[in-house]
Amino acid sequence: METKKDLESRLNSLRASYVSINDIADEIWSYHPSNPDFINPIRVYEELVLKLKGLEEKISKLEMQINSLN
Repeated sequence: METKKDLESRLNSLRASYVSINDIADEIWSYHPSNPDFINPIRVYEELVLKLKGLEEKISKLEMQINSLN
């Protein structure tokens, strides 16, 4: 037989799973064509790739600056 603590632990775990899945569903809805405020995933992807390239350049420059101090 499960204790009250065991049941509360299971309940907290289920609630955490619910929140996590709900967050994913909200994110997916942002890109769903039926959403009137639909986000174009192709455009967002391209924007993210550009941001990543910019971050890669900054990281590389900072790494070179750090290495020059050795």
